[in-house]
Amino acid sequence: MAYIGADPANKGTGIFSQDTFTGDGSTTTFDLSSNAPDGGGNELQVFVDNVRQQEGASNAYTLGQDGSGDLKRITFTTAPAASQSIFVLNPGTKNVQQISEFSDNSITTAKVQNNAVTVAKLASTLDLSSNSVTLPNDVVNADKIADDAISEEHLDNTVFTGNVELAEAANASDIFLVYDVSAGAIKKILGSNVGTQAVTLTSVSPTNATTGDGTGNHTFTITGTNFTGGSAELVNNSGTVVSFDSVTVNSATQITGVIAKSSLPGSGEPYDVRVFGSNGLQATLRNQINVDQQPVYTTSAGSLGTQLVSTAGAYFVNATDPESAGNVTFELQSGALPPNYSITNLGVEGGTAKIAGTDSSTSSTTTYNFVLRAVDAASNTSSRAFSITSRVIQTQSFTSSGTFAVPASVTQGDVLVVGGGGGGGSGASGTNSGGGAGGGGLVFFPNYPMTGGGTLTVTVGCGGAATGGGGPNTGGQDSAFGSPSDPGLGQGGVLTAKGGGGGGNGSAAGGPGGSGGGAGGGSPTPSFPNNNGSATQPTQPGNSGAYGFGNEGGSRADGNSAGRGGGGGGAGAAGACGGAGMGGSRPQSGGGGAGKAYTIADGTTSVFYSGGGGGGSSTAGQGSGGGGQGGGGAGGGASSPYPGNTGGQAGQANTGGGGGGGASPGQAGFNGGKGVVIVRF
Repeated sequence: MAYIGADPANKGTGIFSQDTFTGDGSTTTFDLSSNAPDGGGNELQVFVDNVRQQEGASNAYTLGQDGSGDLKRITFTTAPAASQSIFVLNPGTKNVQQISEFSDNSITTAKVQNNAVTVAKLASTLDLSSNSVTLPNDVVNADKIADDAISEEHLDNTVFTGNVELAEAANASDIFLVYDVSAGAIKKILGSNVGTQAVTLTSVSPTNATTGDGTGNHTFTITGTNFTGGSAELVNNSGTVVSFDSVTVNSATQITGVIAKSSLPGSGEPYDVRVFGSNGLQATLRNQINVDQQPVYTTSAGSLGTQLVSTAGAYFVNATDPESAGNVTFELQSGALPPNYSITNLGVEGGTAKIAGTDSSTSSTTTYNFVLRAVDAASNTSSRAFSITSRVIQTQSFTSSGTFAVPASVTQGDVLVVGGGGGGGSGASGTNSGGGAGGGGLVFFPNYPMTGGGTLTVTVGCGGAATGGGGPNTGGQDSAFGSPSDPGLGQGGVLTAKGGGGGGNGSAAGGPGGSGGGAGGGSPTPSFPNNNGSATQPTQPGNSGAYGFGNEGGSRADGNSAGRGGGGGGAGAAGACGGAGMGGSRPQSGGGGAGKAYTIADGTTSVFYSGGGGGGSSTAGQGSGGGGQGGGGAGGGASSPYPGNTGGQAGQANTGGGGGGGASPGQAGFNGGKGVVIVRF
């Protein structure tokens, strides 16, 4: 294309941009990359094949708006030929009336020239108070820089090398910049957290672990540094590791450890505390924890004993403090003592409690259960359960054979054993009367030792049967308490009360027995002088006193009283002789001996046992012998002119009384009374 324009300007008025195009012989419009000056096309420099073109509708081209309304489109009046080079110099906008704020994240890496941003150009605000563009040094702030606009290639080395170097080791409070890989971000970090982090231990609390009653847990608080991700344990004085039941890392500076009190014995003190960091490093505080142990009972738990109601009782409980000689005191923790009992702290042998009193109000045997708490000088406690039984005396009477079940709380009791009474002798022909029978032997054993929970055999003897027609007398059966084969046998051995002897008659002597039978009536002869029975009841082995009782029967009368028999012996006295103490021609037959009295049956009423039987009458008008006190039967009496004999008694049942003798002529004697066994416990 021919040169048709003016000489090119040699000085631009703005910031020039350069656009190049190539003609194709048909295209007439070309759009610039930047807005042209508002002054019009004369400020552009347009060249075709290096020949400057003149602007104007009648000249080479005109300047107008593109499709977006921007002043960027050149329209040639004639399309440049194919392959012609089109070159445009665009000075840009001439006068800047307003600079708008950049929107956030609008400046990218491509928009910032290397080394274009310096420290002096960075600030937080931009002052655009005037239309005149005078840019201050602090025109760029953080909001004007897009994400990722600054990378390592846009940071000058002097950002680091140009600053003052720290001439000492970094302080724990200094701040470093690091790249957190997990978060994908740059973060700051204190110098104290840079490098290998060793754990440190400052303290543990408490340092004195009180065991109390030995149940529950100890909880320890451990303080230090760098605990995150760590753990803790204890070490006893022999170097053995004692693990916590649970470990909680509360923070980088605190750990809580919990362990059962039973897992931390005093024998292991003092205990070390050891903490491990997440990197395996550890720290130890030595000899930190001592165990303050609770008192130790030396008195076994359970029953302290049994005490009879209305009698004074005293029991002792002992405990010691394993860590000192300090006194241990006691208090009632729960339950109840027997009425009117109290606790006294004696303060001996580490600590002794005296529990004493007299229970006068309990109406039936009762076991009182209670718990004592022992307390040492450090307020450690230990509890133990005990019991005391207030026992009301009971009585069990046996009128037939069986077994005695010893209550678990009973260790002794009073025992009365009475044998069966003998049968009375029969009256013989003529004037010979029958003798009274002896009472059963009697044994009274106070405080007989027993084993609680065991059993003892009881045998109750029957009374002897009476005889008739002058037949032989019959003795009573033995009674007994206990047996060598009994597993519950106490130390008292077997108590045996012998059966009473039978009464004599004209041809048979009075029988031997616990108490002897009385002699039958008849004339004495040199070979048969008295005809009375002897006492065979022995004392019991292993005792200092005479616990067995029995007496001989009375002898027959002599002289003109030959027809009258003697009375049977009793536990308390011998039988009376026939005619003894009686004057005149018709004296009385002998009475039975008295028995012995005891209150064992109900604890208050005195009752006689084991009385002898009285001798029978020999002729009408003569008196028969009376029965001995304690169940002895009276002798039979004769009637005139002997049509039949009347009166007379058997021995009383369950007293062991002897039967009365029969009257002459031919009256049968009377049966003996059954024995009895009574236990008071």
